[in-house]
Amino acid sequence: VMRVFTGASIALAEINKLRSEGVDIRAAVASKTDEPGWAKFCMDQMIVEDGTTLSKCFGSRVEIAFENKKYHLRRLQKATKIPLDRMVFFDNEYGNIRSVGSLGVKCIYTPDGMQKEHWEEAKAHFDL
Repeated sequence: VMRVFTGASIALAEINKLRSEGVDIRAAVASKTDEPGWAKFCMDQMIVEDGTTLSKCFGSRVEIAFENKKYHLRRLQKATKIPLDRMVFFDNEYGNIRSVGSLGVKCIYTPDGMQKEHWEEAKAHFDL
């Protein structure tokens, strides 16, 4: 069974709600995999707590490639024009946290997957 981590589901549903209220907030994905087709298929199937698929939550803000995630974040920054220091990155691998953190991105380590407290930490950091 594939499922979205609780914290990610809560965060994405809240982001969807904020966007519907006119708040300029966006979600993106940075995935390191050698199976991008499978990852995209999964994003089309998995839903968050408000019933939205992951694909719809992220739109075109998707970086899937078998490379260091700092390159993913750089491409997302270029595409969205959001400054790196206004982004937050969640990851369960500490090496990715170190690498992306070197760009000035707020990083939150999620060793057991994204939980609600990780989302709350991100909101507090950005005064949401």
